Amino acid sequence: MNGNRSVNGSDHVNNNKAYRLAVASVLNALKPQTVLDICCGDGWLPGALTHPAQVHGIDFYAEAPAGYAQFQAADFNLGIPETFGQYDAAVCCEAMGYLQNPGLFLQSVRAHLKPGATFVLSLPNPNYAGARINHLIQGFPRSYSWFAQNTTAEPHMPWLTLGLFQLWLLLGLNGFTDVTVHDVDEKKPRRQSERLIGWLIKGYARKKIKSAPSPAVAQLWRQALSDQVVYGRQLVVSAKVGIRVAR
Repeated sequence: MNGNRSVNGSDHVNNNKAYRLAVASVLNALKPQTVLDICCGDGWLPGALTHPAQVHGIDFYAEAPAGYAQFQAADFNLGIPETFGQYDAAVCCEAMGYLQNPGLFLQSVRAHLKPGATFVLSLPNPNYAGARINHLIQGFPRSYSWFAQNTTAEPHMPWLTLGLFQLWLLLGLNGFTDVTVHDVDEKKPRRQSERLIGWLIKGYARKKIKSAPSPAVAQLWRQALSDQVVYGRQLVVSAKVGIRVAR
C-alpha cells in the first residue's frame, strides 16, 4: 500500500514524460483500490498515486521494482498471466504499439478487470499534424522510426501504428466502452507550421461529426477534433469495461 503523495512532487514521475502525469491524474480521480500496471518499467506508478492502492506489476524486460505487492515477468503477446486476479483499474504505458497480438492482449486485460473497471493506456500519437507530412515521405509515422533488424524481439521495435481510430476499434471490438482521450501537458502545436495542417484536419473532422451515423461515431470525431489528437505527440486514452451482448 502506498501513502498519500503529490504527483507533481513525486520523484517517481519524470516531468519530461508528461503522459505519466496524465495517466496518474486519471487514476487519482477514480481512486481504484487495486491496479494492474502492465509494462511497469522503472516502477513509477505506485509513487504517483495520491490514494492508498495495491499495485501489481508485469514487465517483460524489467526486474521487480519497489512498491509492487506482486510482480511477474511475462510476455504480453501471451496475455496477462492467470496468476493475476481482477482489478479496479489497469494501466499500460508506451507498450501497445510493440505488441504483435493486440486483440488477444486486450481480451486478456478485460478478463482481469472487474465490471465497470477502467483501462488507461498511453502511446505516441502517430497522426499529429506534423507527422502526417513526414509519413508521406518516409512511409511510416515519425513516432515509429527506429529500424535495425527483424530477427529478434527488442524493447522498442516499431511494430504497430495505433492512433485514436485504431484504438477505438480495438477497444470496442474487445468489450470496452467510453473511449476517452485525456489532455497531456505539452505544447500544442509544437511548431507554428503545424497550424495550417491542423486547420485542414479539424475542418475534415467537423464534416465527419455532422455526417456521423451514430452518437458514438460523432463522439469519436469530436475527440479527433481536440488539440491533443491534432497536435499532441502523446495519446493518453481510457476505456471502461462494457457489458457483453449475447449474439
